[in-house]
Amino acid sequence: MDVERARWLAVSEALNYIRDAEVVGVGTGSTIDKFIKLLGDLKESLRSKYFLASSLDTSLKLKELGLKVVDFKSVDSVDTYIDSADKVDTNLNLIKGGGAALTLEKILTYYSKFNVFVVDYSKLVNDLHNEFVPVDVLPQSLTLLTHYLRRLGYEFSIRYSSKGRYGPVLSDVGGVIVDVKLPPSEDLISFESRIKSLPGVIEVGLFIGLTDILIIGYEDRVEKLRGRRLHSMYSNSRTT
Repeated sequence: MDVERARWLAVSEALNYIRDAEVVGVGTGSTIDKFIKLLGDLKESLRSKYFLASSLDTSLKLKELGLKVVDFKSVDSVDTYIDSADKVDTNLNLIKGGGAALTLEKILTYYSKFNVFVVDYSKLVNDLHNEFVPVDVLPQSLTLLTHYLRRLGYEFSIRYSSKGRYGPVLSDVGGVIVDVKLPPSEDLISFESRIKSLPGVIEVGLFIGLTDILIIGYEDRVEKLRGRRLHSMYSNSRTT
């Protein structure tokens, strides 16, 4: 199947969810790059909207289109957040952080009124166990933290840049990305809680119970699945 076509179909469907939004959060990654390109085709109709980016890369791309990009200090709510995911399980829980923007993505996801995640069919898995979960770590704690992870028996690797710079990959908030394997014997909530509780951890790339709508792109169609949002400041009635 054609993954690229599947992604284009999915992000095209996602455009329908920003029509009534005043403040739109935008994620990071290759799939979201396609969404941003579609925004460029519609920019004249988007003049009244404000965009909040999850990364410097996304912010620069939105600004290049002439869209109004605001920072986190300028808004007190986000109407709709559009992002992709690295893996999605059958309960619509996600692994995110392949683009090293997981901390700001988690903030936008948690405080957004409505979350739309866009993936192609290749991102679907039965469960997230044995997958690597990105963890954003303060550089000062990296050696101590990884030593402790090793003592706990976790498999992990510090992510290094493949091009552009030498050394570990840094997140948009200045953390080092450590990819930690989710063991088959540990449930998602316990894993997230245990890793997040370690001093020096900024954020964990598990997004549990944060999906309102998942849009899945296939070569010839899109499928929309309604999530069960467990963490929200807002009550939602949107079902489309």
